[in-house]
Amino acid sequence: MKFRIPIMTLGILLLAVSFCFGHGDREVAEDQVTVNSTGYWIYNDLAKGYAQAEETGQPMLVVFR
Repeated sequence: MKFRIPIMTLGILLLAVSFCFGHGDREVAEDQVTVNSTGYWIYNDLAKGYAQAEETGQPMLVVFR
C-alpha cells in the first residue's frame, strides 16, 4: 500500500513520455517530404552526398536513424 503513490506517479510519467515520442514515424515521413522538396539536404542517397562533398570540398555529416 505504501508504494501506491510512487507507482501511480511512475505510470503517469511513462504515459506522458509515450505521448511526447509516439508520433515519430509520421514526423519522419513529413520531414522527408519537406527535405526532398527543398533540395537543400540529401536524403537517403550516400553516393550523391559523397559526390557533392568532393565537388564543394566541404565535410559531410551523415545521420543514421
